[in-house]
Amino acid sequence: MHRDDRADAAAHRHLHDLSDLPLDPDIDDVEDARHHPHPPGPPAPGPRWPRFRLRVLAAIYIGGVLGGISRYEIERVAPAGVDRFPWATLAINTAGAFTLALLLVLVLEALRPRWYLRPGVGTGFLGAFTTFSSVVTSTDRFAAHGHPGLAAGYLIGSAVAGLLAAGLGLLAGRTIAARGTGRPAVMDESAA
Repeated sequence: MHRDDRADAAAHRHLHDLSDLPLDPDIDDVEDARHHPHPPGPPAPGPRWPRFRLRVLAAIYIGGVLGGISRYEIERVAPAGVDRFPWATLAINTAGAFTLALLLVLVLEALRPRWYLRPGVGTGFLGAFTTFSSVVTSTDRFAAHGHPGLAAGYLIGSAVAGLLAAGLGLLAGRTIAARGTGRPAVMDESAA
């Protein structure tokens, strides 16, 4: 077997090893070991199945319940009809994109590691708060009721608004993180 074949085989085994998939790199020992390597030697065999920490799952669940209720209440106050633009859904998804980008930069660059912040707020709350399925459903409803321009505008507008909001969230997070570290708030091109 050639050296390249052995490397490919090792990489293939590595990709299929479920124990190497981090639940959350902020709290996962496997992910932490990649950034803080231990002395060379054979790696200790890991568990065959991924670990599920009950408290992390509870944080995701609680965040999801709160995010879902929040979205429901906002859309109840400002419902969208067949011929009405779904402003509430657009605002929810745009706010979610901004908040998730801000959260990730702060968690990765500015805050001390917290076990439950990213799973509870990022995965749980924002995962349930934002809703791509409503965007698709509204787009389909507009097209089916003879409003193809509104359908296209909503779909494109949602994507553009989300990208702009995420970019602003990254910039805001970098600015906040830079104030805490004294470094300039610039986007690292190697991270993009």
